[in-house]
Amino acid sequence: CSSSLLKGYDEPETLRCSNRHICPIGADVRHKTMSGLLKIIFPAGGESAEDVEELLQLALESRKRVKDQLLRIDATYPNVDFYYTGTDGEKRRIQTVEEQEFPQFYHRKPAQDPGQQDAPETDVVDVEPGDTPSGPTSAPKKPKPEESHHVFAENRKGVSYDQIFGPYTDGASRIVVTDPYIRYFYQIRNMMELVEMVIRRKAPEDQVAIHLVTGPHDGDIQKQRELLESITEACTGSGVDFTWAFDTSGKAHARDIVTDTGWKIVLDRGLDIFQAPLRREGFNLGDRLQEHRMLKGFYVTYVRQ
Repeated sequence: CSSSLLKGYDEPETLRCSNRHICPIGADVRHKTMSGLLKIIFPAGGESAEDVEELLQLALESRKRVKDQLLRIDATYPNVDFYYTGTDGEKRRIQTVEEQEFPQFYHRKPAQDPGQQDAPETDVVDVEPGDTPSGPTSAPKKPKPEESHHVFAENRKGVSYDQIFGPYTDGASRIVVTDPYIRYFYQIRNMMELVEMVIRRKAPEDQVAIHLVTGPHDGDIQKQRELLESITEACTGSGVDFTWAFDTSGKAHARDIVTDTGWKIVLDRGLDIFQAPLRREGFNLGDRLQEHRMLKGFYVTYVRQ
């Protein structure tokens, strides 16, 4: 039974609804889903705590999808808050990939008038009195970057370097990227796209130095050098000075971005957050628009130094 394998995880038999009623979630469904997944993926046992938690999230997400569909077709159905408590005591809320990607549309009910839809619970920027836009050219107020930690689900879209890096690199005159795995063409292309992002966002008169520390590609170091140098040459006259260096110690594994404005961005995958495109020939929106690429699962942590 999967219950014995969930020791340390508190996923109660009921979940609290938004209207403070208690709604049964079908514990048998969750148990059977967990048992089936564990038997298929780990027939001989040996699963880690991380494996169990990942399958628990999948089982709860599957159940949540059913509840969300019922909520869409029945306006009287209570809105259920899906979560579980991890071994560290932290409450972890369950969201579907579509809910993360399209929060402004996910909770809308087709039977309702669009003007009566409940606004999704997303980050809202407070507007002070007097800040009301005076004309069509007024730009929306940008949220200030804050220390935080975010986990991005596998296979979702709608994420770009502009979104996860831009607010934290804005205003910096020096940016140091440490990633020991900028070696293959697609990885160096990711580096180029980060440079392009900085060029797009900076003021024309600003000068920004970007320095990359990476590991040498033992298979074809000459090609790696040529590609990195091509970024340096491409930046000529752009207001960005790109330099790079090899870390030959062989001990570097951490991946982060540090700015001289005091921000450190820690990434478990470095810049390699996008899946390879399914179509390798012809045209694909994801070639130039990162928001149309599917993600690999990754996390990012923003630390103020």
